[in-house]
Amino acid sequence: MKRLINKILIVLTITGSSLGLQSCGDWLDINKNELAATKTEAGFLFNYAAINYSSKRVGGDQWLPIIYAAQVASDGDNWFWGDDMYNISTYATGNGWVTSYSSCGYNLLRAIDFAAGENDSNAVAQCKILLANTIWESSMIYGDIPYSEAWNIEGTQTPKFDTQKDVLYEIIRLLDDALDGIDESSSKKIDKYDIYYTGNMAKWRRLGNSIKLKVYMYLANKEDVGSEIKALIEGGELMSSSADDFIFPFFSTPGNQNPNYQLVVQYPDYYEYCFFANPTVLDPMKELDDPRLPRYFRANADGEYISLEASEEGSVLELEDPSKCTEAVFNSATLLRADYPDVISSYAETMFYVAEAYVRGLGVAKDMAQADAAYRKGIEASCVYNGVTAATASAFAAGVPSLSTLGGDAKALEAIASQQRIEMMMRPLEAWSNQRRTGYPELEVPALIRDDYPDIMHRWPYPVREGSVNGNVPYVEGIWTKMWFEN
Repeated sequence: MKRLINKILIVLTITGSSLGLQSCGDWLDINKNELAATKTEAGFLFNYAAINYSSKRVGGDQWLPIIYAAQVASDGDNWFWGDDMYNISTYATGNGWVTSYSSCGYNLLRAIDFAAGENDSNAVAQCKILLANTIWESSMIYGDIPYSEAWNIEGTQTPKFDTQKDVLYEIIRLLDDALDGIDESSSKKIDKYDIYYTGNMAKWRRLGNSIKLKVYMYLANKEDVGSEIKALIEGGELMSSSADDFIFPFFSTPGNQNPNYQLVVQYPDYYEYCFFANPTVLDPMKELDDPRLPRYFRANADGEYISLEASEEGSVLELEDPSKCTEAVFNSATLLRADYPDVISSYAETMFYVAEAYVRGLGVAKDMAQADAAYRKGIEASCVYNGVTAATASAFAAGVPSLSTLGGDAKALEAIASQQRIEMMMRPLEAWSNQRRTGYPELEVPALIRDDYPDIMHRWPYPVREGSVNGNVPYVEGIWTKMWFEN
């Protein structure tokens, strides 16, 4: 079985194009897009960028490398891929870079130009908000990245790399420009090509504000942005329910399925055994008797949920019959199904940021009652989204221990971060980013590679292709080097 699973991982890593796992095809310089449209409807380019964006976020280019290396899906000490888990493929780094700058970034900027020419401020706003999150994501992966000169094709072919601090503030300015341009009374907007909200500009406004709150929470580790956080929390225009979730949908029909499902089809008896329950997710769920547990994981033959870390080391690797696995594995019927969506930003995530702000007193006065209310809203929303009945979700959220009873601010923040990690388990980039931002949970370098890495992975290496054509690529000692926003 070990040989088969390793074969699956190789397929996932280097042959994604045949399985719908690619995010973009060729190795293109970020300032070169020979196929870019010279004139078209903004909605076409917006839709194209959206498809490429989520094709990168799921599948072999981004989802798989992060879900392993960030220890979201399995524990590194026992994982059979542990001696190689920090080696990020050049295909992953290269395809992700191209998608962010060419397939998404360049096409969104062209769409903005076309929409501005049609005096369509709503379409401009939609493109800018999607672009803002794309840039945030790239910075979370690489750190310092090109922004101010990134798409200045006529001016430079070797753009400078802006600091992460400057990039995060530029994202805020981009979002402010977008929000200022939203006109809910106007019929001009991207609607039929808007796969997220079908042109509902009130939802786009709430999304823009929620992404701003997220970015400020990252800035708050280094900058005094309390007044900005207070204005967003008290302004009342954040996501108001899970109906506002920013989601790219996949479908059951061939050609429109979640790329991760393709391996379920090819390896129906084995694929789910590539994904085991990480103790940093499973243990807090077990402690609270979380109703999401059977939605996330499948128990073993004895009905027990055991993480890979807690099980006998390597036990699953020698089994000829994987059904006898003692560890809890992903529930393929829910998490690995064909129509499992790409959740880019959620109401639950936003509520956990609000709860954290009230515990820390970020701009708002410290208020454990307000923190508790937002905390419970986030838990309830996450439960319902993951298939728990509304009544059960409500009762569970009401019954979790109050943040004020956990033994101080540090314990309260740990509880919020734990719920954020559970919420983000199938969103490994966000889970990894939040772990680096909060420091929770404390992770260790997998034992098999501890002699080679002085710290856990904090970033991806820059793409080899970019380094070969752009002398401005910063020197970084290694993937263990912390990013600017980290404490």
